[in-house]
Amino acid sequence: MVHWRRRTAGFSLVEMIAALFIFSVAVVATLEVLTACLRAVGASEGYTRATLLAQGLMEETLAEDLIVAGEESGSFDERFPGAEWVRVVSETETSGLYEVQVKVSWPDRGRQQEFQLTTLAAERK
Repeated sequence: MVHWRRRTAGFSLVEMIAALFIFSVAVVATLEVLTACLRAVGASEGYTRATLLAQGLMEETLAEDLIVAGEESGSFDERFPGAEWVRVVSETETSGLYEVQVKVSWPDRGRQQEFQLTTLAAERK
C-alpha cells in the first residue's frame, strides 16, 4: 500500500502568487493615496501663501492715511514666484466708504489659481 504524503511545511505556488498579487495591490493603493496627499499639500501651500500675501496687501491699503480709488498690480518676485496681484479700490454709493479688493493669482500644475479678499474701508477724517 502506497501512502501519499502531502507536504504542509511550505506554501504552494498558487498561494505565493495570490499573496504577491494582494501585496502589490496594497502597495499601488498606498502610493495613490500618498500622491493625492502630496498634491493636496502643494495646493494648500499655494493658498496659504496667497492668503498671507493678500492680507499683507490689504493691511497696507487700510493703514494708509488717505484712501484713493484706483487699481494697482504687481508681482511678488521671490516671495511667491509666478504669482501676481491686483488691488482695486473703488468708491461705494455711501460717501466716504470704499470697497477694497485684493486678488492674488498663481500658476499651479498648469492651471491658474486665484484667491481674493474684499473689504470695506471708511475714509479717515
